[in-house]
Amino acid sequence: MDPWKKAMAVFSRWREQARARWEQIPPAVRPFLLISAGVGAMGLVLFVAGLLLLVRAAQPATPPPLRETMGTPSSPVPLRLRVKDTTLRIAPLAVQGGSWPVPRGRGDTAYWMEGTFANLVFGLSDRPETRRLVEELQEGDVLEVEMSTGSALRFQVSGKQQVRPEDTAILSQHRPGLTLLLVGGEPRWAVTASPLLETSPSLLATGRVPMGLPVQVGPIRLNLENVELRWSGPGIPGDFVGVVIRLEMTHTGEEPLAIERFEMNLIDAAGRRYQPTMLEGVPLPSGRIAPGGTVDGLVAYLMPRNSAEGILVWRFNPLPGRTTPVEVEFEVPRPTPTPEPEVLLQIQVQSAEWLPEERVLLIRGGIGNPGAQLVMLEATEVELIGPEGQPVPFLEASPAFPWMIPAGRNLGFELRFGLSAPGPVTLRIGKERFQIR
Repeated sequence: MDPWKKAMAVFSRWREQARARWEQIPPAVRPFLLISAGVGAMGLVLFVAGLLLLVRAAQPATPPPLRETMGTPSSPVPLRLRVKDTTLRIAPLAVQGGSWPVPRGRGDTAYWMEGTFANLVFGLSDRPETRRLVEELQEGDVLEVEMSTGSALRFQVSGKQQVRPEDTAILSQHRPGLTLLLVGGEPRWAVTASPLLETSPSLLATGRVPMGLPVQVGPIRLNLENVELRWSGPGIPGDFVGVVIRLEMTHTGEEPLAIERFEMNLIDAAGRRYQPTMLEGVPLPSGRIAPGGTVDGLVAYLMPRNSAEGILVWRFNPLPGRTTPVEVEFEVPRPTPTPEPEVLLQIQVQSAEWLPEERVLLIRGGIGNPGAQLVMLEATEVELIGPEGQPVPFLEASPAFPWMIPAGRNLGFELRFGLSAPGPVTLRIGKERFQIR
């Protein structure tokens, strides 16, 4: 017999038997059986689908195809500093715990305060050759900084003064320039210099640049001149601050450009971006700039007060998507704080004894507070400076820091410093200095 016919005969018998059994079921029960069968079939489908998902999840994920990414331009960093006929290599040195630990080092190294771009800050260890180099500098002398991009920034000495170690105003990033510090000796010299703008016609084309120096960005020659903060005024909410940027743009290309299409974003330290806004006397950037034309104007931004701190970045691109943007880094100027009343302490050094067995200098003294309020001295306000200007290691203080001196009270103290051999040293407590021989 044909297998196909045999199979059809078996199927026909099974169908007849199933129909007979179905007819034996009472009609009132039949709908419930159909519902149960449907639910069972759905459950079977869900079970099979879940099993397939588990099998797929157990397999190792196929890594997504790698996409080409455009590298972001790295920030230029200074490499060499030329002072007259002397070339110094530059080593970056970060601020640590609120202090800038310029090492004793060699006389051929200038230490760059890492992160200073608007006002480049360099420190020289106080050695005979570096002191002579700094003390011989005069107004008008030219300093040159070679950058990692191959360009050179030139600055002209504008002043020289003696500063105290705690004087940080000279490190301000509000205006472009260069500050050269002689660190570790007395007197402590600070040389300030202003940028020579005419000597930097094409400072950089990408990356980050200091404020106040021109840069070529595509067809636009840009110079961000200064930054002004508006803490209050029309259109500025109480918890916001207005940031107004003055800039100059010169069109060196061949086709007119619409300024409103330029990318001009302000970026805070957390990476949040702010677009130009209208403030009193500062409209939104608009209009066209013709080839050879120059625009000298203002761009305003609104940002939360707690975001207008630290280093801000202004990102500019006249042809978004077609040319590489430039970023100008600066620190916003802070309002001048109300100076605290000067704390007058009466400090006495009673004895200084070098202990040869321990190679320790033991200093005893007392501090009186004639003022009307509590005075606190931290460990950073006490230091011992060696005969060559080097810091002497601090070992122990009794009582331990911080020293709390109530109004009208006195405090006796002992200080121990690790001094390998006796010699003239200088003790600093707050703003007072004591020569110990």
